[in-house]
Amino acid sequence: MNKKTSTNSKKVLKRVDSGQNLWYNSTIKTRGVFCKVAGRLYSHQLDAKKRMRIPAKFREELGPNYSITIGTGGCLYVYTEEEVTKVRKTLAKANRYKGEQLKAARFILANIWDAEEDKQGRILLPDNLIKYAKIEKNVTIFKGPTCIEIWSEEVWNDYINSITFDNIAEALEELSKDD
Repeated sequence: MNKKTSTNSKKVLKRVDSGQNLWYNSTIKTRGVFCKVAGRLYSHQLDAKKRMRIPAKFREELGPNYSITIGTGGCLYVYTEEEVTKVRKTLAKANRYKGEQLKAARFILANIWDAEEDKQGRILLPDNLIKYAKIEKNVTIFKGPTCIEIWSEEVWNDYINSITFDNIAEALEELSKDD
């Protein structure tokens, strides 16, 4: 990629051969487009057998054993073996006499799926996770703040479109109080 820059720069989304969407800071010149990667969203589709691919870059990070479970906002969380062990240990602390704690622990534990890749690097998504995440065909995958997230493309778009700068500023202010 050429690293030339100019003041005539804009952010564009480009789908590449691997099926991923890449956000570029793009500088348009009369002889072509010079691009610099700014961030990534990967787009994939479920096939007829409810299989999908986790991008190779993320599979390397996850290692050979990883799990998928429900997440907040209507997404699915993808955890490394180490992270899902931490989640299970945390949920094991649920007080059996506190109904809401037990309900949350049961719901999350019942929806943890140990992913198994086929020879082509595809994983099967079980019906319960597809239903929870409202996935019909198109999925958006990205590295979230704590894990990899899988979203229905429609749910992701609704989620992103609901965000305002004021929401972001308030959330970041809360995070900075911990420092």
